[in-house]
Amino acid sequence: MAFFQHTWKHYAWVIVIVAAVAQMVGSSIRMAFGVFIDPLVEGFGWSPGTVSLAYSASTVVTAVFSPVAGYVGVRYGARKAMLAGTFLFFIGMMGTAQMTQLWHLYLWYGVFLGAAQALFLIPAMPAVAQWFRRHLGLGSGLVMISWGLGPAIMVQAMAFLIESTDWKGTFQITGVIGTIIMLGLIVLFRNSPADKGSKPYGWIEGDVPQVTSGRVFVGKAKEFQRHIRHTNAFWNLINIHFLGCVGHAVILVMVVPYATSQGLSATTAAGVLSTLSAVSLFTRFATPVLGDRMGSKGVMFVSYLLQGLTVLLLLGADSVLAFYVFAFAFGIGYGGEGSVFAVINRQYYGQAPQNSTFGWQLAGAGLGMALGAAFAGLSYDLTGSYNTAIVLSAVFSLLGAVSIVLLEPTRRILIPDWDKAMSDASEESPGAAEGSPVTAGD
Repeated sequence: MAFFQHTWKHYAWVIVIVAAVAQMVGSSIRMAFGVFIDPLVEGFGWSPGTVSLAYSASTVVTAVFSPVAGYVGVRYGARKAMLAGTFLFFIGMMGTAQMTQLWHLYLWYGVFLGAAQALFLIPAMPAVAQWFRRHLGLGSGLVMISWGLGPAIMVQAMAFLIESTDWKGTFQITGVIGTIIMLGLIVLFRNSPADKGSKPYGWIEGDVPQVTSGRVFVGKAKEFQRHIRHTNAFWNLINIHFLGCVGHAVILVMVVPYATSQGLSATTAAGVLSTLSAVSLFTRFATPVLGDRMGSKGVMFVSYLLQGLTVLLLLGADSVLAFYVFAFAFGIGYGGEGSVFAVINRQYYGQAPQNSTFGWQLAGAGLGMALGAAFAGLSYDLTGSYNTAIVLSAVFSLLGAVSIVLLEPTRRILIPDWDKAMSDASEESPGAAEGSPVTAGD
Protein backbone atom coordinates (compact mmCIF):
# COMPACT_ATOMS: atom_id res chain seq x y z
CA MET A 1 0.00 0.00 0.00
CA ALA A 2 2.84 2.38 0.84
CA PHE A 3 4.45 1.65 -2.52
CA PHE A 4 1.16 2.33 -4.31
CA GLN A 5 0.76 5.67 -2.55
CA HIS A 6 4.35 6.65 -3.33
CA THR A 7 3.90 5.70 -6.98
CA TRP A 8 0.84 7.85 -7.53
CA LYS A 9 2.39 10.80 -5.70
CA HIS A 10 5.04 11.13 -8.42
CA TYR A 11 4.83 14.49 -10.21
CA ALA A 12 4.67 12.64 -13.53
CA TRP A 13 0.94 12.17 -12.91
CA VAL A 14 0.45 15.93 -12.57
CA ILE A 15 2.14 16.29 -15.97
CA VAL A 16 -0.21 13.63 -17.37
CA ILE A 17 -3.26 15.51 -16.09
CA VAL A 18 -2.02 18.84 -17.44
CA ALA A 19 -1.20 17.33 -20.84
CA ALA A 20 -4.55 15.52 -20.96
CA VAL A 21 -6.59 18.65 -20.29
CA ALA A 22 -4.46 20.59 -22.78
CA GLN A 23 -5.27 17.96 -25.40
CA MET A 24 -8.97 18.29 -24.55
CA VAL A 25 -8.89 22.06 -25.03
CA GLY A 26 -6.79 21.84 -28.17
CA SER A 27 -8.64 19.03 -29.93
CA SER A 28 -12.24 19.40 -28.77
CA ILE A 29 -13.10 22.49 -30.81
CA ARG A 30 -11.93 20.67 -33.94
CA MET A 31 -13.48 17.27 -33.17
CA ALA A 32 -16.81 18.99 -32.50
CA PHE A 33 -16.74 20.99 -35.74
CA GLY A 34 -19.57 18.95 -37.25
CA VAL A 35 -21.98 20.61 -34.82
CA PHE A 36 -21.31 24.01 -36.43
CA ILE A 37 -21.90 23.01 -40.06
CA ASP A 38 -25.70 23.30 -40.15
CA PRO A 39 -25.85 26.59 -38.13
CA LEU A 40 -23.27 28.21 -40.43
CA VAL A 41 -24.98 26.92 -43.57
CA GLU A 42 -28.32 28.28 -42.34
CA GLY A 43 -26.87 31.55 -41.03
CA PHE A 44 -24.76 32.54 -44.02
CA GLY A 45 -26.08 30.43 -46.90
CA TRP A 46 -22.70 28.77 -47.43
CA SER A 47 -22.59 25.18 -48.72
CA PRO A 48 -21.52 22.29 -46.45
CA GLY A 49 -18.45 21.85 -48.64
CA THR A 50 -17.21 25.42 -48.24
CA VAL A 51 -17.79 25.30 -44.48
CA SER A 52 -15.96 21.99 -44.10
CA LEU A 53 -13.00 23.48 -45.99
CA ALA A 54 -12.39 25.61 -42.89
CA TYR A 55 -11.84 22.37 -40.99
CA SER A 56 -9.48 21.28 -43.76
CA ALA A 57 -7.64 24.59 -43.61
CA SER A 58 -7.21 24.23 -39.87
CA THR A 59 -5.77 20.75 -40.18
CA VAL A 60 -3.44 21.80 -43.02
CA VAL A 61 -2.09 24.63 -40.88
CA THR A 62 -1.63 22.21 -37.98
CA ALA A 63 0.18 19.81 -40.29
CA VAL A 64 2.49 22.44 -41.78
CA PHE A 65 3.16 23.97 -38.38
CA SER A 66 3.70 20.65 -36.58
CA PRO A 67 7.45 20.30 -37.36
CA VAL A 68 7.88 23.94 -36.31
CA ALA A 69 6.00 23.23 -33.07
CA GLY A 70 8.28 20.24 -32.51
CA TYR A 71 11.33 22.49 -32.84
CA VAL A 72 9.77 25.09 -30.53
CA GLY A 73 9.27 22.33 -27.95
CA VAL A 74 12.93 21.33 -28.23
CA ARG A 75 14.34 24.87 -28.26
CA TYR A 76 12.09 26.61 -25.73
CA GLY A 77 10.32 23.80 -23.89
CA ALA A 78 6.76 22.52 -23.98
CA ARG A 79 5.62 25.01 -21.34
CA LYS A 80 6.39 28.09 -23.44
CA ALA A 81 5.00 26.39 -26.53
CA MET A 82 1.70 25.76 -24.74
CA LEU A 83 1.60 29.39 -23.58
CA ALA A 84 1.99 30.58 -27.18
CA GLY A 85 -0.71 28.11 -28.23
CA THR A 86 -3.08 29.49 -25.58
CA PHE A 87 -2.57 33.03 -26.91
CA LEU A 88 -3.36 31.93 -30.48
CA PHE A 89 -6.33 29.87 -29.26
CA PHE A 90 -7.94 32.89 -27.60
CA ILE A 91 -7.42 35.11 -30.67
CA GLY A 92 -8.78 32.40 -32.98
CA MET A 93 -11.91 31.76 -30.92
CA MET A 94 -12.75 35.44 -30.50
CA GLY A 95 -12.07 36.15 -34.18
CA THR A 96 -14.27 33.26 -35.32
CA ALA A 97 -17.10 34.53 -33.12
CA GLN A 98 -17.01 37.89 -34.96
CA MET A 99 -16.75 36.59 -38.55
CA THR A 100 -19.05 37.96 -41.22
CA GLN A 101 -17.46 36.53 -44.37
CA LEU A 102 -16.24 33.11 -45.40
CA TRP A 103 -12.57 34.09 -45.49
CA HIS A 104 -12.88 35.18 -41.86
CA LEU A 105 -13.74 31.58 -40.98
CA TYR A 106 -10.69 30.32 -42.86
CA LEU A 107 -8.43 32.87 -41.17
CA TRP A 108 -9.56 32.70 -37.55
CA TYR A 109 -10.65 29.08 -37.35
CA GLY A 110 -8.33 27.71 -40.01
CA VAL A 111 -5.06 29.55 -39.42
CA PHE A 112 -5.08 30.67 -35.80
CA LEU A 113 -6.76 27.64 -34.26
CA GLY A 114 -4.75 25.34 -36.53
CA ALA A 115 -1.47 26.81 -35.27
CA ALA A 116 -2.75 26.75 -31.68
CA GLN A 117 -3.53 23.05 -31.88
CA ALA A 118 -0.04 22.26 -33.13
CA LEU A 119 1.47 24.08 -30.14
CA PHE A 120 -0.90 22.29 -27.75
CA LEU A 121 -0.44 18.79 -29.15
CA ILE A 122 3.10 18.42 -30.51
CA PRO A 123 5.36 19.42 -27.58
CA ALA A 124 3.12 17.92 -24.89
CA MET A 125 3.44 14.19 -25.70
CA PRO A 126 7.28 14.15 -25.95
CA ALA A 127 7.32 16.09 -22.66
CA VAL A 128 5.15 13.41 -21.07
CA ALA A 129 7.54 10.77 -22.43
CA GLN A 130 10.45 12.52 -20.70
CA TRP A 131 8.66 12.06 -17.39
CA PHE A 132 8.43 8.26 -17.87
CA ARG A 133 11.52 6.07 -17.90
CA ARG A 134 9.21 3.04 -17.82
CA HIS A 135 5.44 2.42 -18.09
CA LEU A 136 5.05 5.05 -20.81
CA GLY A 137 2.05 3.12 -22.12
CA LEU A 138 0.14 3.83 -18.93
CA GLY A 139 1.01 7.52 -18.97
CA SER A 140 0.28 8.07 -22.66
CA GLY A 141 -2.91 6.00 -22.39
CA LEU A 142 -4.23 8.34 -19.72
CA VAL A 143 -3.38 11.34 -21.90
CA MET A 144 -5.01 9.80 -24.96
CA ILE A 145 -8.28 9.33 -23.06
CA SER A 146 -8.65 13.10 -23.31
CA TRP A 147 -8.80 12.90 -27.11
CA GLY A 148 -12.08 11.02 -26.76
CA LEU A 149 -13.37 12.55 -23.54
CA GLY A 150 -12.97 16.13 -24.75
CA PRO A 151 -15.07 15.76 -27.91
CA ALA A 152 -17.61 13.56 -26.09
CA ILE A 153 -18.20 16.39 -23.62
CA MET A 154 -17.76 19.33 -25.95
CA VAL A 155 -20.06 18.09 -28.72
CA GLN A 156 -22.99 18.01 -26.32
CA ALA A 157 -21.93 21.22 -24.58
CA MET A 158 -21.63 23.09 -27.86
CA ALA A 159 -24.89 21.70 -29.20
CA PHE A 160 -26.55 22.96 -25.99
CA LEU A 161 -24.85 26.36 -26.22
CA ILE A 162 -25.82 26.79 -29.88
CA GLU A 163 -29.47 26.12 -29.01
CA SER A 164 -29.31 28.31 -25.88
CA THR A 165 -27.44 31.25 -27.40
CA ASP A 166 -26.08 30.95 -30.93
CA TRP A 167 -22.90 29.89 -32.67
CA LYS A 168 -21.23 33.22 -31.88
CA GLY A 169 -21.84 32.90 -28.17
CA THR A 170 -20.64 29.31 -28.28
CA PHE A 171 -17.24 30.33 -29.66
CA GLN A 172 -16.93 33.20 -27.17
CA ILE A 173 -17.84 31.16 -24.10
CA THR A 174 -15.64 28.18 -24.94
CA GLY A 175 -12.78 30.51 -25.93
CA VAL A 176 -12.77 32.35 -22.61
CA ILE A 177 -13.20 29.24 -20.46
CA GLY A 178 -10.61 27.27 -22.43
CA THR A 179 -8.05 30.08 -22.13
CA ILE A 180 -8.54 30.39 -18.36
CA ILE A 181 -8.13 26.63 -17.94
CA MET A 182 -4.95 26.54 -20.04
CA LEU A 183 -3.31 29.42 -18.16
CA GLY A 184 -3.97 27.63 -14.87
CA LEU A 185 -2.48 24.39 -16.18
CA ILE A 186 0.66 26.03 -17.53
CA VAL A 187 1.48 27.23 -14.01
CA LEU A 188 1.66 23.58 -12.90
CA PHE A 189 3.49 22.22 -15.94
CA ARG A 190 7.20 21.35 -15.91
CA ASN A 191 9.09 20.39 -19.06
CA SER A 192 11.10 17.58 -17.49
CA PRO A 193 11.95 15.95 -14.14
CA ALA A 194 15.13 18.05 -14.07
CA ASP A 195 12.98 21.18 -13.77
CA LYS A 196 11.43 19.68 -10.65
CA GLY A 197 14.67 18.29 -9.25
CA SER A 198 13.44 14.71 -9.51
CA LYS A 199 13.84 11.60 -11.64
CA PRO A 200 11.38 10.22 -14.22
CA TYR A 201 8.76 7.70 -13.23
CA GLY A 202 10.11 4.16 -13.37
CA TRP A 203 13.72 5.23 -12.78
CA ILE A 204 15.97 2.60 -11.23
CA GLU A 205 19.61 2.64 -10.20
CA GLY A 206 21.89 2.10 -13.17
CA ASP A 207 19.71 3.90 -15.72
CA VAL A 208 21.69 6.27 -17.95
CA PRO A 209 20.91 9.93 -17.17
CA GLN A 210 19.05 11.72 -19.96
CA VAL A 211 19.69 15.29 -21.13
CA THR A 212 16.26 16.91 -21.43
CA SER A 213 16.92 20.59 -22.20
CA GLY A 214 19.53 23.15 -23.16
CA ARG A 215 22.23 23.34 -25.82
CA VAL A 216 23.28 19.68 -25.57
CA PHE A 217 19.68 18.51 -25.88
CA VAL A 218 19.10 20.63 -29.00
CA GLY A 219 22.29 19.20 -30.53
CA LYS A 220 21.23 15.63 -29.74
CA ALA A 221 17.79 16.25 -31.23
CA LYS A 222 19.33 17.46 -34.50
CA GLU A 223 21.72 14.51 -34.63
CA PHE A 224 18.91 12.05 -34.00
CA GLN A 225 16.79 13.52 -36.79
CA ARG A 226 19.70 13.05 -39.18
CA HIS A 227 19.79 9.31 -38.38
CA ILE A 228 16.09 8.55 -38.04
CA ARG A 229 15.28 9.66 -41.58
CA HIS A 230 17.21 6.67 -42.90
CA THR A 231 14.76 4.24 -41.28
CA ASN A 232 11.66 2.90 -43.01
CA ALA A 233 9.60 3.33 -39.84
CA PHE A 234 10.09 7.11 -39.81
CA TRP A 235 8.43 7.56 -43.20
CA ASN A 236 5.90 4.76 -42.84
CA LEU A 237 4.58 6.03 -39.51
CA ILE A 238 3.93 9.43 -41.08
CA ASN A 239 2.06 7.68 -43.90
CA ILE A 240 0.11 5.48 -41.48
CA HIS A 241 -1.00 8.46 -39.42
CA PHE A 242 -2.06 10.21 -42.64
CA LEU A 243 -4.15 7.27 -43.84
CA GLY A 244 -5.85 6.68 -40.50
CA CYS A 245 -6.75 10.34 -40.09
CA VAL A 246 -8.27 10.54 -43.57
CA GLY A 247 -10.41 7.59 -42.53
CA HIS A 248 -11.88 9.09 -39.39
CA ALA A 249 -11.86 12.79 -40.40
CA VAL A 250 -14.54 11.99 -42.98
CA ILE A 251 -16.74 10.61 -40.24
CA LEU A 252 -16.08 13.34 -37.66
CA VAL A 253 -17.09 16.04 -40.14
CA MET A 254 -20.05 14.39 -41.89
CA VAL A 255 -21.75 12.12 -39.37
CA VAL A 256 -23.85 14.87 -37.73
CA PRO A 257 -25.21 16.45 -40.95
CA TYR A 258 -25.58 12.97 -42.45
CA ALA A 259 -27.62 11.80 -39.47
CA THR A 260 -29.88 14.87 -39.62
CA SER A 261 -30.42 14.28 -43.34
CA GLN A 262 -31.60 10.78 -42.43
CA GLY A 263 -34.26 12.11 -40.06
CA LEU A 264 -32.45 12.37 -36.71
CA SER A 265 -32.87 15.54 -34.65
CA ALA A 266 -29.86 17.85 -34.24
CA THR A 267 -29.42 16.82 -30.60
CA THR A 268 -29.68 13.11 -31.38
CA ALA A 269 -27.25 13.45 -34.27
CA ALA A 270 -24.77 15.23 -32.00
CA GLY A 271 -25.22 12.32 -29.61
CA VAL A 272 -23.92 9.95 -32.29
CA LEU A 273 -20.65 11.89 -32.44
CA SER A 274 -20.50 12.04 -28.65
CA THR A 275 -21.11 8.30 -28.39
CA LEU A 276 -18.32 7.27 -30.74
CA SER A 277 -15.99 9.66 -28.89
CA ALA A 278 -17.05 8.21 -25.54
CA VAL A 279 -16.61 4.61 -26.71
CA SER A 280 -13.14 5.50 -27.98
CA LEU A 281 -12.07 6.28 -24.40
CA PHE A 282 -11.59 2.59 -23.65
CA THR A 283 -9.30 1.85 -26.57
CA ARG A 284 -7.47 5.17 -26.26
CA PHE A 285 -6.33 3.97 -22.85
CA ALA A 286 -6.06 0.25 -23.57
CA THR A 287 -4.07 0.31 -26.81
CA PRO A 288 -0.99 2.16 -25.45
CA VAL A 289 -0.95 -0.11 -22.41
CA LEU A 290 -1.27 -3.24 -24.56
CA GLY A 291 1.26 -1.87 -27.03
CA ASP A 292 3.74 -1.29 -24.21
CA ARG A 293 3.34 -4.87 -23.03
CA MET A 294 2.80 -6.82 -26.26
CA GLY A 295 4.34 -4.68 -28.98
CA SER A 296 2.55 -1.85 -30.77
CA LYS A 297 2.46 -3.16 -34.32
CA GLY A 298 -0.27 -5.76 -33.85
CA VAL A 299 -2.37 -3.45 -31.68
CA MET A 300 -2.24 -0.74 -34.34
CA PHE A 301 -3.17 -3.17 -37.10
CA VAL A 302 -6.32 -4.33 -35.30
CA SER A 303 -7.36 -0.74 -34.61
CA TYR A 304 -7.01 0.32 -38.25
CA LEU A 305 -8.79 -2.78 -39.48
CA LEU A 306 -11.76 -2.13 -37.18
CA GLN A 307 -11.93 1.54 -38.12
CA GLY A 308 -12.01 0.63 -41.82
CA LEU A 309 -14.60 -2.13 -41.65
CA THR A 310 -17.09 -0.64 -39.18
CA VAL A 311 -17.51 2.60 -41.14
CA LEU A 312 -19.40 0.60 -43.75
CA LEU A 313 -22.25 0.28 -41.24
CA LEU A 314 -23.19 3.84 -42.19
CA LEU A 315 -24.19 2.81 -45.71
CA GLY A 316 -27.96 2.74 -45.66
CA ALA A 317 -28.26 3.72 -41.98
CA ASP A 318 -31.69 5.31 -41.56
CA SER A 319 -32.66 4.97 -37.89
CA VAL A 320 -31.45 6.08 -34.49
CA LEU A 321 -30.53 2.49 -33.61
CA ALA A 322 -28.47 2.03 -36.79
CA PHE A 323 -26.48 5.20 -36.15
CA TYR A 324 -25.78 4.33 -32.53
CA VAL A 325 -24.73 0.77 -33.42
CA PHE A 326 -22.29 2.33 -35.86
CA ALA A 327 -21.05 4.82 -33.22
CA PHE A 328 -20.30 2.03 -30.75
CA ALA A 329 -18.53 -0.21 -33.29
CA PHE A 330 -16.57 2.57 -35.00
CA GLY A 331 -15.50 4.12 -31.68
CA ILE A 332 -13.50 0.99 -30.77
CA GLY A 333 -11.19 1.18 -33.77
CA TYR A 334 -11.16 4.97 -33.87
CA GLY A 335 -9.91 5.16 -30.29
CA GLY A 336 -6.94 2.91 -30.98
CA GLU A 337 -5.98 4.42 -34.35
CA GLY A 338 -3.68 7.18 -33.12
CA SER A 339 -3.08 6.27 -29.50
CA VAL A 340 -0.02 4.05 -29.83
CA PHE A 341 2.38 6.39 -31.62
CA ALA A 342 4.21 7.59 -28.49
CA VAL A 343 4.76 3.98 -27.42
CA ILE A 344 5.88 2.67 -30.81
CA ASN A 345 8.31 5.59 -31.11
CA ARG A 346 9.82 4.58 -27.76
CA GLN A 347 10.05 0.93 -28.88
CA TYR A 348 11.74 1.86 -32.15
CA TYR A 349 14.03 4.66 -30.95
CA GLY A 350 14.45 4.30 -27.19
CA GLN A 351 15.15 7.43 -25.15
CA ALA A 352 16.16 9.58 -28.14
CA PRO A 353 14.74 13.16 -28.37
CA GLN A 354 11.55 12.70 -30.38
CA ASN A 355 9.83 16.10 -30.43
CA SER A 356 10.51 16.62 -34.13
CA THR A 357 9.70 12.98 -34.92
CA PHE A 358 6.30 13.33 -33.29
CA GLY A 359 5.84 16.64 -35.09
CA TRP A 360 6.38 15.04 -38.50
CA GLN A 361 3.95 12.24 -37.63
CA LEU A 362 1.34 14.80 -36.59
CA ALA A 363 2.01 16.63 -39.84
CA GLY A 364 0.93 13.49 -41.68
CA ALA A 365 -2.10 13.27 -39.40
CA GLY A 366 -3.02 16.90 -40.07
CA LEU A 367 -2.86 16.48 -43.83
CA GLY A 368 -4.99 13.37 -43.48
CA MET A 369 -7.58 15.23 -41.43
CA ALA A 370 -7.65 17.97 -44.05
CA LEU A 371 -8.17 15.57 -46.94
CA GLY A 372 -10.82 13.62 -45.04
CA ALA A 373 -12.74 16.79 -44.23
CA ALA A 374 -12.58 17.84 -47.89
CA PHE A 375 -13.91 14.44 -48.97
CA ALA A 376 -16.80 14.76 -46.53
CA GLY A 377 -17.99 18.15 -47.72
CA LEU A 378 -17.11 18.18 -51.41
CA SER A 379 -18.45 14.70 -52.15
CA TYR A 380 -21.83 15.83 -50.86
CA ASP A 381 -21.69 19.02 -52.92
CA LEU A 382 -20.89 17.00 -56.06
CA THR A 383 -23.18 13.98 -55.59
CA GLY A 384 -25.83 15.03 -53.08
CA SER A 385 -24.89 11.98 -51.00
CA TYR A 386 -22.30 11.03 -48.37
CA ASN A 387 -21.95 7.42 -49.61
CA THR A 388 -18.83 8.15 -51.67
CA ALA A 389 -17.13 9.71 -48.66
CA ILE A 390 -18.05 6.72 -46.50
CA VAL A 391 -16.47 4.27 -48.95
CA LEU A 392 -13.33 6.43 -49.24
CA SER A 393 -13.08 6.50 -45.43
CA ALA A 394 -13.05 2.71 -45.33
CA VAL A 395 -10.49 2.44 -48.14
CA PHE A 396 -7.99 4.81 -46.49
CA SER A 397 -8.24 3.10 -43.08
CA LEU A 398 -7.70 -0.32 -44.65
CA LEU A 399 -4.70 0.99 -46.60
CA GLY A 400 -3.33 2.11 -43.23
CA ALA A 401 -3.71 -1.45 -41.92
CA VAL A 402 -1.74 -2.75 -44.91
CA SER A 403 1.01 -0.19 -44.26
CA ILE A 404 1.29 -1.32 -40.64
CA VAL A 405 2.08 -4.85 -41.83
CA LEU A 406 5.14 -3.37 -43.59
CA LEU A 407 6.55 -1.90 -40.36
CA GLU A 408 9.61 -3.44 -38.71
CA PRO A 409 9.08 -5.62 -35.61
CA THR A 410 9.11 -3.65 -32.35
CA ARG A 411 11.28 -6.14 -30.45
CA ARG A 412 14.49 -4.13 -30.89
CA ILE A 413 15.61 -0.51 -31.14
CA LEU A 414 16.25 0.36 -34.77
CA ILE A 415 19.23 2.73 -34.39
CA PRO A 416 20.75 2.08 -30.95
CA ASP A 417 24.09 3.81 -31.68
CA TRP A 418 22.83 7.03 -33.26
CA ASP A 419 24.60 9.23 -30.65
CA LYS A 420 27.92 7.38 -30.65
CA ALA A 421 29.63 10.03 -32.80
CA MET A 422 28.55 12.79 -30.41
CA SER A 423 29.74 10.81 -27.39
CA ASP A 424 33.12 10.19 -29.00
CA ALA A 425 33.49 13.87 -29.86
CA SER A 426 32.58 14.83 -26.29
CA GLU A 427 35.22 12.46 -24.88
CA GLU A 428 37.86 13.93 -27.21
CA SER A 429 36.90 17.51 -26.25
CA PRO A 430 35.96 17.54 -22.54
CA GLY A 431 35.49 21.31 -22.55
CA ALA A 432 32.61 21.00 -25.02
CA ALA A 433 30.30 19.88 -22.24
CA GLU A 434 30.76 23.05 -20.21
CA GLY A 435 27.53 24.89 -19.63
CA SER A 436 25.49 21.73 -20.21
CA PRO A 437 22.14 21.65 -18.44
CA VAL A 438 21.29 19.45 -15.48
CA THR A 439 20.10 16.04 -16.67
CA ALA A 440 17.09 14.12 -15.47
CA GLY A 441 19.34 11.81 -13.50
CA ASP A 442 21.46 14.39 -11.73
